[in-house]
Amino acid sequence: MRLFYGVPEDIEKWMGLVTQVRWNFPGLETEEKLDEYRATVLKFMGKRQAICAKEGDEIAGVMLFSRGHNMICCLAVSPKYRRLGVAAMLMDEALDNLDRAKEISVSTFRADDEKGPAPRALYEKYGFVADALVEEMDYPNQKYILHPIGAERRDRQLAINRMVREITDILADCAPSVYLYGSSALNDFRLGWSDIDILVLTEKQIAEMQANSLVGLRQTMLEKEPGNPYYRSFEGGMLTLRAFLSQEPDRVVYWGTSGERIADRYMFDSFGMAELVESGVLLYGKDIRKELKYPDCHELYADVKRHYETIRKYARKTGRNYYSFGWMLDIARCLYTLRTGRIIAKTEAGEWAFHNNLCPDPYALTTAIRIRKNPLKYKDQKETFDYAETLGEPIQRFADVLEKELFLPGESQSP
Repeated sequence: MRLFYGVPEDIEKWMGLVTQVRWNFPGLETEEKLDEYRATVLKFMGKRQAICAKEGDEIAGVMLFSRGHNMICCLAVSPKYRRLGVAAMLMDEALDNLDRAKEISVSTFRADDEKGPAPRALYEKYGFVADALVEEMDYPNQKYILHPIGAERRDRQLAINRMVREITDILADCAPSVYLYGSSALNDFRLGWSDIDILVLTEKQIAEMQANSLVGLRQTMLEKEPGNPYYRSFEGGMLTLRAFLSQEPDRVVYWGTSGERIADRYMFDSFGMAELVESGVLLYGKDIRKELKYPDCHELYADVKRHYETIRKYARKTGRNYYSFGWMLDIARCLYTLRTGRIIAKTEAGEWAFHNNLCPDPYALTTAIRIRKNPLKYKDQKETFDYAETLGEPIQRFADVLEKELFLPGESQSP
Protein backbone atom coordinates (compact mmCIF):
# COMPACT_ATOMS: atom_id res chain seq x y z
CA MET A 1 0.00 0.00 0.00
CA ARG A 2 1.44 3.37 -1.05
CA LEU A 3 0.33 6.96 -0.59
CA PHE A 4 0.06 9.44 -3.46
CA TYR A 5 -1.15 12.99 -4.01
CA GLY A 6 -4.11 12.82 -6.35
CA VAL A 7 -3.76 14.01 -9.93
CA PRO A 8 -6.46 14.49 -12.59
CA GLU A 9 -5.60 11.11 -14.10
CA ASP A 10 -6.87 9.50 -10.87
CA ILE A 11 -10.29 11.11 -11.01
CA GLU A 12 -12.23 8.20 -12.55
CA LYS A 13 -10.95 5.64 -10.04
CA TRP A 14 -11.38 8.19 -7.22
CA MET A 15 -15.00 8.75 -8.20
CA GLY A 16 -15.50 5.00 -8.56
CA LEU A 17 -14.59 4.55 -4.89
CA VAL A 18 -16.75 7.49 -3.78
CA THR A 19 -19.72 6.24 -5.81
CA GLN A 20 -19.32 2.83 -4.18
CA VAL A 21 -19.62 4.34 -0.67
CA ARG A 22 -21.87 7.31 -1.51
CA TRP A 23 -24.50 6.08 0.99
CA ASN A 24 -22.03 7.10 3.68
CA PHE A 25 -21.76 10.68 2.41
CA PRO A 26 -24.85 12.87 2.77
CA GLY A 27 -25.12 15.26 -0.16
CA LEU A 28 -24.01 12.76 -2.82
CA GLU A 29 -27.41 11.23 -3.49
CA THR A 30 -27.83 12.50 -7.06
CA GLU A 31 -25.74 12.50 -10.23
CA GLU A 32 -25.72 16.30 -10.10
CA LYS A 33 -24.21 16.23 -6.60
CA LEU A 34 -21.63 13.68 -7.70
CA ASP A 35 -20.62 15.96 -10.58
CA GLU A 36 -20.22 18.85 -8.13
CA TYR A 37 -18.08 16.66 -5.88
CA ARG A 38 -15.97 15.62 -8.87
CA ALA A 39 -15.26 19.29 -9.67
CA THR A 40 -14.34 19.88 -6.01
CA VAL A 41 -11.88 16.97 -6.01
CA LEU A 42 -10.18 18.32 -9.15
CA LYS A 43 -9.75 21.72 -7.44
CA PHE A 44 -8.23 20.05 -4.37
CA MET A 45 -5.91 18.04 -6.61
CA GLY A 46 -4.70 21.28 -8.16
CA LYS A 47 -3.77 22.55 -4.69
CA ARG A 48 -2.10 19.28 -3.57
CA GLN A 49 -4.81 18.84 -0.96
CA ALA A 50 -6.09 15.47 -2.22
CA ILE A 51 -4.36 12.25 -1.20
CA CYS A 52 -5.08 8.64 -1.99
CA ALA A 53 -3.82 5.26 -0.86
CA LYS A 54 -3.23 2.78 -3.68
CA GLU A 55 -2.82 -0.97 -3.79
CA GLY A 56 -1.28 -1.45 -7.21
CA ASP A 57 -3.48 0.48 -9.62
CA GLU A 58 -6.50 0.33 -7.31
CA ILE A 59 -7.44 3.25 -5.06
CA ALA A 60 -8.06 1.94 -1.53
CA GLY A 61 -8.81 5.22 0.24
CA VAL A 62 -9.09 8.95 -0.37
CA MET A 63 -8.91 12.14 1.66
CA LEU A 64 -9.41 15.85 1.00
CA PHE A 65 -7.97 18.41 3.41
CA SER A 66 -7.81 22.21 3.44
CA ARG A 67 -4.72 24.11 4.51
CA GLY A 68 -6.63 27.39 4.33
CA HIS A 69 -9.35 26.22 6.72
CA ASN A 70 -7.04 23.87 8.65
CA MET A 71 -9.52 21.04 8.38
CA ILE A 72 -10.08 17.52 7.13
CA CYS A 73 -12.85 17.69 4.56
CA CYS A 74 -13.49 14.14 3.38
CA LEU A 75 -12.25 10.64 4.20
CA ALA A 76 -13.38 7.44 2.46
CA VAL A 77 -11.97 3.92 2.45
CA SER A 78 -13.09 1.13 0.16
CA PRO A 79 -14.94 -1.62 2.07
CA LYS A 80 -12.41 -4.09 0.64
CA TYR A 81 -9.52 -2.32 2.40
CA ARG A 82 -11.01 -1.39 5.74
CA ARG A 83 -9.26 -2.32 9.01
CA LEU A 84 -5.92 -2.43 7.18
CA GLY A 85 -4.57 0.93 8.35
CA VAL A 86 -5.57 2.88 5.24
CA ALA A 87 -7.41 5.60 7.18
CA ALA A 88 -4.42 6.01 9.49
CA MET A 89 -2.07 6.46 6.51
CA LEU A 90 -4.30 9.19 5.11
CA MET A 91 -4.70 10.87 8.50
CA ASP A 92 -0.96 10.93 9.17
CA GLU A 93 -0.25 12.58 5.82
CA ALA A 94 -3.05 15.14 6.16
CA LEU A 95 -2.02 16.15 9.68
CA ASP A 96 1.56 16.61 8.49
CA ASN A 97 0.19 19.22 6.06
CA LEU A 98 -1.98 21.11 8.54
CA ASP A 99 -1.01 23.62 11.22
CA ARG A 100 -0.82 21.78 14.55
CA ALA A 101 -0.31 25.10 16.37
CA LYS A 102 -3.96 25.90 15.55
CA GLU A 103 -7.22 24.01 15.92
CA ILE A 104 -7.82 21.38 13.24
CA SER A 105 -11.46 20.52 12.62
CA VAL A 106 -13.44 17.75 10.99
CA SER A 107 -17.15 17.01 10.76
CA THR A 108 -18.42 13.47 11.25
CA PHE A 109 -21.49 11.50 12.25
CA ARG A 110 -23.15 11.92 15.64
CA ALA A 111 -22.84 9.37 18.41
CA ASP A 112 -26.35 7.99 17.85
CA ASP A 113 -25.81 7.50 14.11
CA GLU A 114 -25.12 3.90 13.03
CA LYS A 115 -22.41 5.24 10.71
CA GLY A 116 -20.70 7.06 13.60
CA PRO A 117 -18.65 4.53 15.64
CA ALA A 118 -15.78 3.89 13.21
CA PRO A 119 -14.94 7.48 12.16
CA ARG A 120 -15.48 8.83 15.69
CA ALA A 121 -13.13 6.18 17.09
CA LEU A 122 -10.51 7.10 14.49
CA TYR A 123 -10.64 10.82 15.27
CA GLU A 124 -10.61 10.22 19.02
CA LYS A 125 -7.57 7.97 18.60
CA TYR A 126 -5.77 10.97 17.08
CA GLY A 127 -6.81 13.21 19.98
CA PHE A 128 -9.78 15.00 18.43
CA VAL A 129 -12.42 16.11 20.95
CA ALA A 130 -16.17 16.07 20.29
CA ASP A 131 -17.52 19.59 19.91
CA ALA A 132 -20.68 21.25 18.57
CA LEU A 133 -23.59 19.42 16.98
CA VAL A 134 -24.10 20.79 13.47
CA GLU A 135 -26.09 20.14 10.31
CA GLU A 136 -24.38 19.80 6.95
CA MET A 137 -26.15 18.97 3.68
CA ASP A 138 -29.34 18.84 5.81
CA TYR A 139 -27.81 15.95 7.76
CA PRO A 140 -27.05 15.89 11.52
CA ASN A 141 -23.30 15.82 12.13
CA GLN A 142 -20.87 16.65 14.91
CA LYS A 143 -17.75 18.74 14.77
CA TYR A 144 -14.53 17.31 16.19
CA ILE A 145 -11.52 19.48 17.08
CA LEU A 146 -7.85 18.58 17.40
CA HIS A 147 -6.50 21.22 19.76
CA PRO A 148 -2.90 22.40 19.95
CA ILE A 149 -0.84 20.78 22.68
CA GLY A 150 -1.56 22.43 26.02
CA ALA A 151 -4.60 24.36 24.75
CA GLU A 152 -6.88 25.56 27.55
CA ARG A 153 -9.91 25.11 25.32
CA ARG A 154 -9.31 21.36 25.05
CA ASP A 155 -9.49 20.89 28.81
CA ARG A 156 -12.56 23.12 28.96
CA GLN A 157 -14.33 21.20 26.19
CA LEU A 158 -13.61 17.89 27.89
CA ALA A 159 -15.15 19.26 31.10
CA ILE A 160 -18.16 20.54 29.13
CA ASN A 161 -18.61 17.14 27.49
CA ARG A 162 -18.48 15.36 30.84
CA MET A 163 -20.97 17.80 32.37
CA VAL A 164 -23.35 17.45 29.43
CA ARG A 165 -23.15 13.67 29.68
CA GLU A 166 -24.08 13.80 33.38
CA ILE A 167 -26.98 16.21 32.77
CA THR A 168 -28.42 14.25 29.87
CA ASP A 169 -28.12 10.95 31.74
CA ILE A 170 -30.20 12.43 34.56
CA LEU A 171 -32.72 13.91 32.12
CA ALA A 172 -32.78 10.97 29.71
CA ASP A 173 -36.59 10.69 29.71
CA CYS A 174 -37.15 14.46 29.30
CA ALA A 175 -35.72 14.84 25.75
CA PRO A 176 -33.25 17.60 26.70
CA SER A 177 -31.54 20.02 24.34
CA VAL A 178 -28.33 21.51 25.77
CA TYR A 179 -26.82 24.78 24.56
CA LEU A 180 -23.62 26.64 25.26
CA TYR A 181 -23.78 30.42 24.98
CA GLY A 182 -21.98 33.45 26.40
CA SER A 183 -18.20 33.85 26.47
CA SER A 184 -17.40 30.22 25.59
CA ALA A 185 -19.57 30.34 22.48
CA LEU A 186 -18.20 33.79 21.55
CA ASN A 187 -14.57 32.61 21.90
CA ASP A 188 -14.06 35.02 24.80
CA PHE A 189 -13.74 32.61 27.73
CA ARG A 190 -10.91 33.39 30.14
CA LEU A 191 -10.11 30.93 32.90
CA GLY A 192 -10.18 32.71 36.24
CA TRP A 193 -12.80 35.25 35.13
CA SER A 194 -15.44 33.81 32.79
CA ASP A 195 -18.43 31.55 33.37
CA ILE A 196 -19.46 28.58 31.23
CA ASP A 197 -23.06 29.47 30.39
CA ILE A 198 -25.40 26.61 29.50
CA LEU A 199 -29.12 26.34 28.91
CA VAL A 200 -31.02 23.05 29.13
CA LEU A 201 -34.50 22.97 27.58
CA THR A 202 -36.65 19.85 27.95
CA GLU A 203 -39.84 18.58 26.35
CA LYS A 204 -41.06 17.07 29.62
CA GLN A 205 -41.07 18.75 33.04
CA ILE A 206 -38.06 17.92 35.20
CA ALA A 207 -39.13 15.60 38.03
CA GLU A 208 -38.40 16.50 41.65
CA MET A 209 -35.87 13.66 42.02
CA GLN A 210 -34.10 14.76 38.84
CA ALA A 211 -34.02 18.37 40.01
CA ASN A 212 -32.49 17.33 43.32
CA SER A 213 -29.76 15.43 41.46
CA LEU A 214 -29.08 18.35 39.13
CA VAL A 215 -29.01 21.11 41.71
CA GLY A 216 -25.93 19.65 43.38
CA LEU A 217 -24.26 18.30 40.25
CA ARG A 218 -21.52 20.94 40.16
CA GLN A 219 -20.40 19.94 43.64
CA THR A 220 -20.68 16.24 42.78
CA MET A 221 -18.39 16.69 39.77
CA LEU A 222 -15.91 18.67 41.85
CA GLU A 223 -15.80 15.89 44.42
CA LYS A 224 -14.95 13.44 41.63
CA GLU A 225 -12.33 15.74 40.12
CA PRO A 226 -11.25 18.18 42.86
CA GLY A 227 -8.48 19.67 40.73
CA ASN A 228 -10.73 20.52 37.78
CA PRO A 229 -11.05 24.34 37.50
CA TYR A 230 -14.13 24.31 35.26
CA TYR A 231 -17.02 22.69 37.11
CA ARG A 232 -17.50 25.62 39.48
CA SER A 233 -17.73 27.92 36.42
CA PHE A 234 -20.91 26.38 35.01
CA GLU A 235 -23.96 28.64 35.22
CA GLY A 236 -27.41 28.52 33.69
CA GLY A 237 -30.91 27.15 33.91
CA MET A 238 -32.74 23.91 33.19
CA LEU A 239 -36.48 23.95 32.44
CA THR A 240 -39.07 23.03 29.83
CA LEU A 241 -39.01 24.74 26.46
CA ARG A 242 -42.66 25.65 26.98
CA ALA A 243 -41.94 27.54 30.20
CA PHE A 244 -38.84 29.15 28.72
CA LEU A 245 -40.87 30.60 25.85
CA SER A 246 -43.94 31.62 27.87
CA GLN A 247 -42.24 32.61 31.15
CA GLU A 248 -44.88 30.54 32.97
CA PRO A 249 -44.01 28.82 36.28
CA ASP A 250 -42.12 25.55 36.06
CA ARG A 251 -39.71 23.42 38.06
CA VAL A 252 -36.41 25.13 37.26
CA VAL A 253 -32.88 24.14 38.25
CA TYR A 254 -30.74 27.26 38.52
CA TRP A 255 -26.96 27.48 38.77
CA GLY A 256 -25.50 30.90 39.49
CA THR A 257 -22.44 32.66 40.85
CA SER A 258 -23.99 32.86 44.30
CA GLY A 259 -25.16 29.25 44.42
CA GLU A 260 -27.76 26.86 43.09
CA ARG A 261 -31.42 26.26 43.79
CA ILE A 262 -34.68 24.86 42.53
CA ALA A 263 -36.95 27.73 41.49
CA ASP A 264 -40.26 28.21 39.70
CA ARG A 265 -39.10 30.73 37.06
CA TYR A 266 -36.02 31.49 35.00
CA MET A 267 -35.24 35.00 33.80
CA PHE A 268 -33.33 35.18 30.53
CA ASP A 269 -32.56 38.68 29.30
CA SER A 270 -32.37 39.86 25.70
CA PHE A 271 -28.55 39.78 25.73
CA GLY A 272 -28.61 36.07 26.53
CA MET A 273 -31.34 35.42 23.96
CA ALA A 274 -29.40 37.24 21.25
CA GLU A 275 -26.27 35.21 22.05
CA LEU A 276 -28.26 31.98 22.07
CA VAL A 277 -30.02 32.61 18.75
CA GLU A 278 -27.00 34.00 16.92
CA SER A 279 -23.99 32.25 18.45
CA GLY A 280 -25.29 29.45 20.66
CA VAL A 281 -23.67 26.03 20.31
CA LEU A 282 -25.86 22.93 20.37
CA LEU A 283 -24.20 20.30 22.56
CA TYR A 284 -26.96 17.70 22.79
CA GLY A 285 -30.42 16.97 21.48
CA LYS A 286 -32.65 18.64 18.93
CA ASP A 287 -31.99 22.18 17.77
CA ILE A 288 -35.02 24.25 18.73
CA ARG A 289 -33.61 27.70 17.98
CA LYS A 290 -36.01 28.11 15.07
CA GLU A 291 -38.70 28.48 17.74
CA LEU A 292 -36.80 31.38 19.34
CA LYS A 293 -36.93 35.02 18.28
CA TYR A 294 -34.01 37.42 18.15
CA PRO A 295 -34.78 40.32 20.52
CA ASP A 296 -36.14 43.47 18.92
CA CYS A 297 -34.59 46.89 19.49
CA HIS A 298 -37.06 47.73 22.26
CA GLU A 299 -36.12 44.63 24.25
CA LEU A 300 -32.41 45.29 23.82
CA TYR A 301 -32.89 48.95 24.77
CA ALA A 302 -34.78 47.96 27.95
CA ASP A 303 -31.99 45.62 29.04
CA VAL A 304 -29.28 48.17 28.26
CA LYS A 305 -31.21 50.61 30.43
CA ARG A 306 -31.35 48.05 33.25
CA HIS A 307 -27.59 47.56 32.95
CA TYR A 308 -27.12 51.31 33.09
CA GLU A 309 -29.26 51.61 36.23
CA THR A 310 -27.32 48.77 37.88
CA ILE A 311 -24.02 50.50 37.07
CA ARG A 312 -25.26 53.78 38.56
CA LYS A 313 -26.45 52.01 41.69
CA TYR A 314 -23.71 49.47 42.39
CA ALA A 315 -20.53 50.68 40.67
CA ARG A 316 -19.98 54.04 42.33
CA LYS A 317 -17.53 52.26 44.62
CA THR A 318 -15.56 49.23 43.49
CA GLY A 319 -13.90 46.34 45.24
CA ARG A 320 -10.58 44.56 45.00
CA ASN A 321 -11.50 42.00 42.35
CA TYR A 322 -11.53 41.38 38.61
CA TYR A 323 -15.21 42.20 38.30
CA SER A 324 -14.54 45.86 39.00
CA PHE A 325 -12.83 45.94 35.60
CA GLY A 326 -15.81 44.11 34.14
CA TRP A 327 -18.02 47.19 34.56
CA MET A 328 -15.94 48.98 31.94
CA LEU A 329 -16.48 46.19 29.43
CA ASP A 330 -20.19 45.98 30.25
CA ILE A 331 -20.59 49.65 29.36
CA ALA A 332 -18.66 49.16 26.12
CA ARG A 333 -20.93 46.29 25.13
CA CYS A 334 -24.05 48.29 25.95
CA LEU A 335 -22.82 51.11 23.72
CA TYR A 336 -22.14 48.65 20.91
CA THR A 337 -25.62 47.18 21.23
CA LEU A 338 -27.29 50.59 21.19
CA ARG A 339 -25.46 51.53 18.01
CA THR A 340 -25.76 48.25 16.13
CA GLY A 341 -28.60 46.24 17.63
CA ARG A 342 -26.19 43.30 17.97
CA ILE A 343 -24.30 41.52 20.75
CA ILE A 344 -20.55 40.90 20.73
CA ALA A 345 -18.05 39.51 23.21
CA LYS A 346 -17.02 41.82 26.04
CA THR A 347 -13.34 41.90 25.10
CA GLU A 348 -14.21 42.75 21.51
CA ALA A 349 -16.64 45.43 22.73
CA GLY A 350 -13.93 46.99 24.88
CA GLU A 351 -11.52 47.13 21.96
CA TRP A 352 -14.24 48.60 19.75
CA ALA A 353 -14.96 51.34 22.32
CA PHE A 354 -11.26 52.13 22.67
CA HIS A 355 -10.67 52.41 18.91
CA ASN A 356 -13.72 54.68 18.62
CA ASN A 357 -12.47 56.94 21.47
CA LEU A 358 -15.67 56.46 23.45
CA CYS A 359 -14.18 56.13 26.92
CA PRO A 360 -13.16 59.29 28.84
CA ASP A 361 -10.50 57.25 30.66
CA PRO A 362 -8.76 55.14 28.00
CA TYR A 363 -6.18 53.86 30.50
CA ALA A 364 -8.91 52.33 32.65
CA LEU A 365 -10.48 50.70 29.60
CA THR A 366 -7.23 49.31 28.18
CA THR A 367 -6.30 48.00 31.62
CA ALA A 368 -9.66 46.22 31.80
CA ILE A 369 -9.08 44.71 28.35
CA ARG A 370 -5.55 43.60 29.22
CA ILE A 371 -6.64 41.91 32.46
CA ARG A 372 -9.68 40.33 30.81
CA LYS A 373 -7.41 38.73 28.20
CA ASN A 374 -5.16 37.08 30.78
CA PRO A 375 -6.66 37.24 34.28
CA LEU A 376 -4.45 34.52 35.74
CA LYS A 377 -1.38 36.62 34.96
CA TYR A 378 -2.62 39.33 37.32
CA LYS A 379 -4.26 37.25 40.05
CA ASP A 380 -1.40 37.78 42.50
CA GLN A 381 -0.48 41.38 41.60
CA LYS A 382 -1.36 43.69 44.46
CA GLU A 383 -1.21 46.80 42.26
CA THR A 384 -3.90 45.35 39.99
CA PHE A 385 -6.36 45.09 42.85
CA ASP A 386 -5.27 48.40 44.34
CA TYR A 387 -6.24 49.97 41.02
CA ALA A 388 -9.49 47.98 40.85
CA GLU A 389 -10.53 49.65 44.09
CA THR A 390 -10.26 53.11 42.47
CA LEU A 391 -12.38 52.42 39.38
CA GLY A 392 -15.63 53.93 40.66
CA GLU A 393 -14.97 57.36 39.15
CA PRO A 394 -13.77 56.13 35.70
CA ILE A 395 -16.75 53.77 35.51
CA GLN A 396 -19.22 56.54 36.26
CA ARG A 397 -17.61 58.85 33.69
CA PHE A 398 -17.93 56.06 31.09
CA ALA A 399 -21.54 55.59 32.22
CA ASP A 400 -22.09 59.28 31.39
CA VAL A 401 -21.29 58.40 27.77
CA LEU A 402 -23.79 55.54 27.88
CA GLU A 403 -26.39 57.85 29.42
CA LYS A 404 -26.12 60.33 26.55
CA GLU A 405 -26.77 57.60 24.01
CA LEU A 406 -29.40 55.84 26.05
CA PHE A 407 -31.77 58.66 26.90
CA LEU A 408 -33.59 60.76 24.37
CA PRO A 409 -34.05 64.48 25.09
CA GLY A 410 -36.80 64.95 27.63
CA GLU A 411 -36.80 61.34 28.84
CA SER A 412 -36.61 60.89 32.58
CA GLN A 413 -33.39 59.40 33.85
CA SER A 414 -32.67 57.25 36.85
CA PRO A 415 -30.75 58.98 39.64
